[in-house]
Amino acid sequence: MAKHFFQSWLPSPERVKNLKFMKIFGNKALSPMLWYVNRKSISKAMFIGTFWGILPIPFHTVLIVFTILIFEANLPIGLLLSWIMNPLTIVPILFLAFWIGSKIYHVHMINKDMLIGVFHQIINWIKNFGHGHIDLSLAKILATGLLIEALVFAALLFIITRIYWRWSVVKKWNNRNNSELHHQ
Repeated sequence: MAKHFFQSWLPSPERVKNLKFMKIFGNKALSPMLWYVNRKSISKAMFIGTFWGILPIPFHTVLIVFTILIFEANLPIGLLLSWIMNPLTIVPILFLAFWIGSKIYHVHMINKDMLIGVFHQIINWIKNFGHGHIDLSLAKILATGLLIEALVFAALLFIITRIYWRWSVVKKWNNRNNSELHHQ
């Protein structure tokens, strides 16, 4: 049941192979190990895709593929999760990361004046071609919060996927046993 659910959403290997950035990885991306739909490959892909997908870094899709190649997880699921960070989700993701970081470093949540101050520092730094001061204390708070947020959500999706998979197997097994009992 879980297997069929995931298989119904997955693109074909040829479709993924034709993506421009996949040419970097050559035929390794077409390895059958990366296309298996089983409990281990799907849950690993959920962890990898969620972790890298939450982090607002350039080329996170390439990092997802590289990590999936190392851990032999399901490639399409990992790639689909790279879209977690998008214009609709970036504000809640960053807000939660700042909130987590502020709790860890025991600082007050950022306010409008802090953001305007950092914005002016960045503008000044750009105008002076990289010369000037940028207060990185907010970056430390954000980076710490993002890493923790990414790890927590990745671990949660990993566990939920494993539980869902187990539940669907038990349900299918029980349905099969009930059907056999009715036919006897």
